[in-house]
Amino acid sequence: MKISVDNQQRINTSLLMVLEFYKIMMATFLVLFVPQDCDGKVCTISDNFYNNDIIHFSALICNFATFMSVLGFYTIEIKREEWCIRYLDIDPSKANNNLDSEIERYPEFKEKMSKINKNYLNALYFISTLLTANFAYSGVAIVYNYDGTNTITSMVSFILLLTDKLYSSYTVGTKSVKDERAFSAYMQIARTYNTIDEDYRHDEEEKDEEQKDEELKEKTPDKVVDTEEDNKRPDIMPMSHNDAGDIIQNTGNIVLDFVDGN
Repeated sequence: MKISVDNQQRINTSLLMVLEFYKIMMATFLVLFVPQDCDGKVCTISDNFYNNDIIHFSALICNFATFMSVLGFYTIEIKREEWCIRYLDIDPSKANNNLDSEIERYPEFKEKMSKINKNYLNALYFISTLLTANFAYSGVAIVYNYDGTNTITSMVSFILLLTDKLYSSYTVGTKSVKDERAFSAYMQIARTYNTIDEDYRHDEEEKDEEQKDEELKEKTPDKVVDTEEDNKRPDIMPMSHNDAGDIIQNTGNIVLDFVDGN
């Protein structure tokens, strides 16, 4: 069974989301996964989870709230990508800015694309602020159980996991809003959707193409000779059998006279 292009894009997006989920877990639940000291030994995840210290517990709640907020952002991102996959398409044969003019014939798509791009960027700003606060507050809770360089390197690594994603999303969001386009958030290479999906193109476009073809045919000169029209022309007279016989006889006489003369 052949998989359509749209379904291929959906599968790729789903697989990438599985990898992103790991990043979310590690980069938001810092008080659980960053190595900490528990009476001379490294705390287990269970030790960190059941720590009754008020600062540690409040940091864990902050981690959970941040985790849910980031999941909400990813939900917005996936819905945006799904809308783009369904209603738009990437056509390598067309210019990247092709959608700029084509979408003018689809005002409902243009309005929806602008709305989802702005919502996506606003959600990004919100979770970026929340993640910064979560990193800071988790750092305060973790410093009380500092376990040397392992604590620092692990925390920096977890922060970088999402920092790269945030920067990528920021680039996609700002360019999409500024250029009024739909850049993909899940393509490995930065690509923009540059045409309307063929399933949602207006019939008027096909009619316009057919009309252009007809106009082109009308402008092309017709080199085929119409024999019926030529027969109707006064300067072209039809030839009878008697006329053909006379021509043959006269031609024969001319040949004989030429032979006798020689």
